[in-house]
Amino acid sequence: MRAAYPDLGNVQVKVMGGVPDQIVPLIGANWNISPYSNSGVPQFLNRLDFYVFFHSRQWVEAFGIGIAEAMASGLVTILDPSFRDLFEDGAVYCRPEETTNVLERFLASPEAFNAQSAAARALVEKKFSTSRYPERMHALYDELGLSSPPALATVGKAVDADAFSASSGRATVRSGPGRPQRSLMGRRRVLFVATNGIGLGHITRLMAIAERMSPDMEPVFLTMSAGSSIIEARGHPVDYIPSAPKIGVTDDSWNEVFAQELLAAVEAFAINSVVFDSNHPFPGLLKVLAARPDLNWVWIRRGMWASRHGLDPSMQHRFDMVIEPGEFAADEDHGITAQLRAGVIGVSPILLVDNDGRLSRAEAASALGVDPAGLVAVVQLGSERNFDVSRLRPAIIDGLLKHGVQIIDAVNPLAPKREDHIGGTVQKAIYPIARYFNAVDLMITNAGYNSFHESIYGGIPAIFVPNEAPEMDEQAIRAAYAQSSGLGLCLRAVDVERAHEAIELALSEDFLTQYRMRAARIVFANGAREAALAIEELAFSVRTDRALGGSIARV
Repeated sequence: MRAAYPDLGNVQVKVMGGVPDQIVPLIGANWNISPYSNSGVPQFLNRLDFYVFFHSRQWVEAFGIGIAEAMASGLVTILDPSFRDLFEDGAVYCRPEETTNVLERFLASPEAFNAQSAAARALVEKKFSTSRYPERMHALYDELGLSSPPALATVGKAVDADAFSASSGRATVRSGPGRPQRSLMGRRRVLFVATNGIGLGHITRLMAIAERMSPDMEPVFLTMSAGSSIIEARGHPVDYIPSAPKIGVTDDSWNEVFAQELLAAVEAFAINSVVFDSNHPFPGLLKVLAARPDLNWVWIRRGMWASRHGLDPSMQHRFDMVIEPGEFAADEDHGITAQLRAGVIGVSPILLVDNDGRLSRAEAASALGVDPAGLVAVVQLGSERNFDVSRLRPAIIDGLLKHGVQIIDAVNPLAPKREDHIGGTVQKAIYPIARYFNAVDLMITNAGYNSFHESIYGGIPAIFVPNEAPEMDEQAIRAAYAQSSGLGLCLRAVDVERAHEAIELALSEDFLTQYRMRAARIVFANGAREAALAIEELAFSVRTDRALGGSIARV
């Protein structure tokens, strides 16, 4: 910074808009800082001789309107060489450490200074003046294959009064015969695509994001999950496509048909953005991604991958945005995604239910069918589709019954119907369980992303039973991390003989006192809002990294 704005006796550095506090100790003695004033920009520029602009390598400068304004004011403009193609000979290009030499060269030669000042004004006039507008618009319409609107067709001629709106006095844009117009304003329709997970994590995260979007966004769902009825019940339009194992077909043939279904959904619903939640983007989705670069493609990819799970590092670069939900046990995340976070947007943990979205204890207890005055425990061990906890479940329930605890034996909506109802429990399908947390005193649950973070950030003491199937994420590490943090207990399925001991500890006053103290220190912000905002900003952005004609779908 001191190289770009040198501390020279014959040079003053004028700044409009202030500087961050952390920069103040670094500035030179020749700095003159004034507050920002929209009405005072011309006067500010007129008091300058040079305009120096170097941006961070982490910053994408789409155009540089401030640079163009400085050049239009006749300032000798000193820029990073990356601007050379845009501003040509209207500016001077160098590295920051070369700025002093450039300044001294022009200060020593008024003739060179005046020539460069004139070149700056001439360049802006040639490339960016209002007289160039019709030509640029003609080129844009040609690139997009659109008929030129009457207002452009009559440039340089007498303008036909019919080309103007009588009410507004502005030119109206007319398409060619039979050509529909694609609105550049209005709502953006987003297609949320959820794979067929073992549980409900994928669709839960996507619904959490969708339900926190602004009215400018319109969510539509496409899922391979049997939980599609849950999405519909929450008021979202959804289409269900069975997975390959569900209908007994090969992966190759399924991906071919899925690509057709996905493309049909994109076109039928005029989709602007596709948000995909899964560990691995599959071939059918990647085929449509390659065919429709005009869409915004977002990958929601959680962490805590097992070391045995691999990922092509180039995969994330196919997407316009990769969002990683926050992970409480992130300190122990050593999987492949922990090495691939460059360019990834990290957000706080994504949860469907905010703490203020819960029912009161009385309302929740009534819905669950329990007495709000007594202790209530929920046993929710997942769908059990790929991991056997059949020996652990009765041991847990037996231990709870010995302590007189009211037990909700939660049935996962995706789990096969159980015939092993244990007396003294209330068997109930509940979704989302977090809505009823005010009536729950203890959770015994798996350590999948959603269940784990719901309990941790919901302030509910929990015994975590990790699903340790080979294809799953590092649930055992999550559970152990919670125990080491004093915010839960870990009980593995193989440790059936420890079930009663774990329950006794979880209900003890010593554990609960320590738990309350630690839980009170946790500050939670729902990352679903952060993710929704990031996706919305992408949906309304204008792409500058590809040719416009190739990134807008033909209509």
